[in-house]
Amino acid sequence: GTVFLTTRQTLCREQKSFLSRLCQGEELQSDRDETGAYLIDRDPTYFGPILNFLRHGKLVLDKDMAEEGVLEEAEFYNIGPLIRIIKDRMEEKDYTVTQVPSM
Repeated sequence: GTVFLTTRQTLCREQKSFLSRLCQGEELQSDRDETGAYLIDRDPTYFGPILNFLRHGKLVLDKDMAEEGVLEEAEFYNIGPLIRIIKDRMEEKDYTVTQVPSM
C-alpha cells in the first residue's frame, strides 16, 4: 500500500469526517499495522488531493485527475466542503459543455 504522512491537526480539520473521527480515537472499522498506522482500503490516487484540501482549503487537481474519483473519496471520508466544491465544478463544466450557441 501507499503510506501518507500528515499531522493530527490536518486530519482533524473537518470535524464530521471519517479522518477526524479516527484521530479523535473513535472506534471505527479501520485496522492498524504494527507501527499503529491506520490501514484504509481505498485508492491512494485520489487521497493526495483530499489531504492537500485538508491542509490548505483548496482543491488542486492535475489535468489528468478524474474529479469523479476525488468526489467518490471525499464522499467516503465525509468531507462536506470538498464534496460541494467538486460538485459545483462538475456542474459548471457540464453547463459549459451543454450550452448551445444561439444563431
